[in-house]
Amino acid sequence: MLTNFDSEEQLNDWNQVRLLCNSKHKQKCDQERIPEVNSKFWSDGPDGVSVCERTIQQHPEFLERFAGILRTAFLYSPRVLVTDAELFDGVYFLAFGPDVVLDLLGQNGYETPFLTVSGRQPTLEQCLLRFTTVPLDHQHQLSAGEETITLPEIGTLRPLQYQVLQKTITSEESQRFVPQARAVLSEHAEDNWSIAHRIACLYSAYCQQDPSEGTCQLLAQRWQEWIDAERKGLIRYEQQRSQTESNSGIVRSFNDAFLPVVSENADCLRSWCSTSKANEVEKTAFRDVLDKISHEPRRSKAFALIRHSALPLGTTDCNRTMECDQQTLVDWYQFVYRLAMADYLGCCLMAVQSKPNSYERYAGRTGGRSLMLSGKVTELFGQMPSGCFVQFCYQSRDAIQQWRNCRPNAPDSDQQQHIRNIAYCVQKFASQLDRKQDKFKIIKQFIATLIIASISVFCDKIIFSSSISIIVILTGAWFIEVFPELLTMMEWMHDQHTATQTMVFAQR
Repeated sequence: MLTNFDSEEQLNDWNQVRLLCNSKHKQKCDQERIPEVNSKFWSDGPDGVSVCERTIQQHPEFLERFAGILRTAFLYSPRVLVTDAELFDGVYFLAFGPDVVLDLLGQNGYETPFLTVSGRQPTLEQCLLRFTTVPLDHQHQLSAGEETITLPEIGTLRPLQYQVLQKTITSEESQRFVPQARAVLSEHAEDNWSIAHRIACLYSAYCQQDPSEGTCQLLAQRWQEWIDAERKGLIRYEQQRSQTESNSGIVRSFNDAFLPVVSENADCLRSWCSTSKANEVEKTAFRDVLDKISHEPRRSKAFALIRHSALPLGTTDCNRTMECDQQTLVDWYQFVYRLAMADYLGCCLMAVQSKPNSYERYAGRTGGRSLMLSGKVTELFGQMPSGCFVQFCYQSRDAIQQWRNCRPNAPDSDQQQHIRNIAYCVQKFASQLDRKQDKFKIIKQFIATLIIASISVFCDKIIFSSSISIIVILTGAWFIEVFPELLTMMEWMHDQHTATQTMVFAQR
């Protein structure tokens, strides 16, 4: 399970790339700058091309970033687990779709699926319906349960923080939207529309836009593409309940995994709060909110409790230190939520070039099944064409397999050995031809050979002709003979050391 695929993390990463692209082109006018992700971002433009599609066409940095994350994760694990929320509310997954994901990994649909989606409903399409909507007059009960709903039962949009819209729908707003939602659904009741199309219309209506103008239609298209990909076997779907039942014979809820992780880390945060520099009023308010969210396994609800508190907002800088503010509680909850979700789904938690948040740095660990991949390897993979990536995977298949067999709790010596192997393979494969560099290398070798030849003649004519020990003569001759190979070996060791610095494999 990859922390980068968390829907909120996807949006944060996307915004970082967007700001970087905009900063590179400061001379551009406002109309040409990359817009923020919202409902209009997924809507068709005058030429029939959505803002999202035009953005990823004009700015390959988004694809390179996503490709680097995907391929680095694939390098360590041939199977990555995502939740239905990460798929249906993740900006990267919805911007590129399943065809691009398969192409980035060089897959044609006949291999074992790389992506496994985990949800609570019988089908992936039901997961989309359950994730975005609730039945009429049953919003509160259904949001905490695992019931299956059908299309005629849709009452309104689910109270949730929607990353692809950058909107948070509260329970009150969801209730007020009921008449409008029913009107939209009734108007198109006779249309042969898919569930994805109908939900996109609800999104458009909530954002007060006309669905006939192509609003949010790219969302409907991408949702349907992922649903069809699962039906074709290009990705795999697992129902969470059946998974837990088959493993132990006992149904285990997410709350069962959530509470033990919360209990341990809440005590850690309380200890920090007691020693912080905040005054007693701030500490009391901070602990009160912590107690509330410690019993709330629904992330949107927990974030709402944090936002509605009287605590200061705090900065969102990834290098920030903890304070008694809302952002510290958000960082803490993200930390425990990911750990609990990974434990609930029975998978290893990974991160690719993802900086730990403030609480994660303070805690200093995430348990025994967590690892972080970082360095320039991700950038090299992002710039690599799909065909080259397939060739790399084949040429380095033994090193990749050995690395995949190295678990996060393996001894440090084993981890470091596999770091060197895989990083060296990536560095060598990604090295490019450079006439200037080759010229410098040839001149350097020529000068070294010229010096050694001069020393050899000097020793043969002057030094070795005198009465010198045979051992000294043999040693000198041996050194002169192996010196060129010694230079080659030293250069190889330098390349290996440089390659190793491009990847970090460590417990977080």
